[in-house]
Amino acid sequence: MSNKLQAAGLMAVLGLVAWPAQATNGYFMHGYGIASKAMGGVGYALPQDSLVVASNPAGLTLVGDRYDIGVDWFIPRRSSTIEGNSSIATLLSGRSANGQYDGNGVKNFYIPGFGYSLRLNQVFSVGIAMYGNGGLNTDYSKNPFGAFQLSGTPRNAGVNLEQLFIAPSLSIRLSEHQSVGVSLDVAYQMFKAYGLQAFALPGFPSAQLALVGPFSVAPNDVTDKGYARSWGVGYRLGYLAEPLPGFTIGGSWQPKIHMEHFHQYDGLFADHGSFDVPANFGGGVAYRWRKTIVVSADVQRIIYSSVESVGDNLQPFVNGVKLGADGGPGFGWRNMTVYKFGAGWRPVKPLELMAGYSYGRQPVPQDQTLFNILAPGVINRHYTAGAQLSLGGGYEVNVYYMRAPENRVYGQNSIPNNGLLPPGSFGGGEADVRLKEQAIGASLAVRF
Repeated sequence: MSNKLQAAGLMAVLGLVAWPAQATNGYFMHGYGIASKAMGGVGYALPQDSLVVASNPAGLTLVGDRYDIGVDWFIPRRSSTIEGNSSIATLLSGRSANGQYDGNGVKNFYIPGFGYSLRLNQVFSVGIAMYGNGGLNTDYSKNPFGAFQLSGTPRNAGVNLEQLFIAPSLSIRLSEHQSVGVSLDVAYQMFKAYGLQAFALPGFPSAQLALVGPFSVAPNDVTDKGYARSWGVGYRLGYLAEPLPGFTIGGSWQPKIHMEHFHQYDGLFADHGSFDVPANFGGGVAYRWRKTIVVSADVQRIIYSSVESVGDNLQPFVNGVKLGADGGPGFGWRNMTVYKFGAGWRPVKPLELMAGYSYGRQPVPQDQTLFNILAPGVINRHYTAGAQLSLGGGYEVNVYYMRAPENRVYGQNSIPNNGLLPPGSFGGGEADVRLKEQAIGASLAVRF
């Protein structure tokens, strides 16, 4: 037992070095654990490994005693276009905002995940998982907002958001066919922004045009402040039942996690640097036939509007509300509902083949694409496939491939054009954003 607990502690330390990258349902991962990712991300009613606690901690009851360690190679491709733009700001800067922009300064990301579960007795099971909850990354070598910068030479622009969860968990078997579970979700996140001097403008420099005050409540805390870090603690509650042989139902709920503010970016995010983890919940069903075929379906709801910096739109900025203020502007994301479907087939005993699909209306409205050049989380479809191979001796290997076809959001009234000067007017025109993704992952499980 002591060796097992020491290994779990080592995995917890390793989890601290996990580097999440841009995620796929907005900025949440499409699934947790390699087997789940191979089946479209389903997990509420189909526990498959110790990372099930990220979806439904009640699933620990069924996964048994095991370690899981895996890694994803994640390959996003993000870009944007600005057309039809012309403003006093661009005339003064002598630059044009129109053009195509490539946000792929960093092309490849590697995302580890770790899990451990242990059944204490017939009633209680415990576990811990470390995983990337989500994130966003863009790096534009040609600055999309450089034309609005009135002084200095624009540098490359982008953002990087990374979220890591460490989730010690407990499940309780209420009866032979019912379980509940709870995870203590310790959340850690990092953020940096750079090249956004256009939004740190203290005012137009000439007296004749001194009609615009600072764009931010803290102009010195908008951009180029390095990494800001914050912690928060929340929880997830889960339920799992088998009302009929082979048929399971499950669901979980995680309320909003209140995070420490990103104080180095007090002047960028609404409510003086606030950036919480949005509430999310969902449920699913699964049916397994003779240990040969399994099918599952989930519905997940992510409440992005509960986080001011994410859910508030650009209009307050146009109306004169400064960046970083209470009720200030954000990315304008709407809530997201994701539908996931997965299936597995075991043609021979040691091998299971898996496939899946998920769909969710992407969260970025057409009139909010200007700020979302930095955060184009607009994927709405995922196609997945994978396999699980039992090697004997308690060892198991899982692999998967995910393809998310390009989705493009065409701006509609996306660049403000109300008056002569920013922030009321940035010269009109439209900003379009695009994103496509691929991922390959593998994991090793050890049952004991």
